[in-house]
Amino acid sequence: MKRYIFLDVETTGLSPHKGDRIIEIGCVEVINGFITGRVFHSYFKTFAKISDDAYNIHGIDQNFLKDKPLFGEKLDDFLGFISNSTIIAHNAKFDVNFIHYEINNCGGNLEYLHSNCLFLDSLEIFRKMFPRQKNDLDSLCKRYNIYFENIREKHTAILDAWLLSIMIIKMGFFDKRSYLGNFNEHN
Repeated sequence: MKRYIFLDVETTGLSPHKGDRIIEIGCVEVINGFITGRVFHSYFKTFAKISDDAYNIHGIDQNFLKDKPLFGEKLDDFLGFISNSTIIAHNAKFDVNFIHYEINNCGGNLEYLHSNCLFLDSLEIFRKMFPRQKNDLDSLCKRYNIYFENIREKHTAILDAWLLSIMIIKMGFFDKRSYLGNFNEHN
C-alpha cells in the first residue's frame, strides 16, 4: 500500500521569517492512486496581520479566524494524519518552509516529520514535463480539463489539495512510476 498526502497551505503573506503564519492547511489522502475521502483540514488563529495581497488570494480575514485553534493545538492531529506518507505539494518549498517554521515555533519535532514523510514538489515535476509553459494550478487544471470555476472563487488549502490530487491522478502519475523515480533521483 502506497500512501500519498496532497497538501496545501494558505498564509498571511510570503515569508514566515518576516512574521507571516499559516492560517489554513488542507490535506487529501490518496492510497494506491485512489482518493480515499479522508482529509485533514483546519484554519488557525494567528496574531500576524494578513497582508492585502494574501487576502486577495484566499479571502480569509482576522475576524473569521478569531475562534479557530492555534497551530500548536492541532499539531499532533496534523502530524498523525501525514505520518508514513509521501507528501505532494505544488511549490512544496513554500509550504514546507511555513510548516517547518510553525512546528519549530510551537516546540514540535521536525526530525519526526522528516523521518516519517517524503516530500515531492509537483511544480518541479510539471516544469520538467512542460518546460517554458505555465505550470500554476489554474493553468494545469485547464490543461487537464479539470473545471472548477463554479467552486473556486478564491484559493483554499483544502480545495487546492483536492484539485492537485485529481490532476495528478488524471495525468497518470500513479500509472507512470517513472515520474516518481526520476524525481527522486534528482533530489
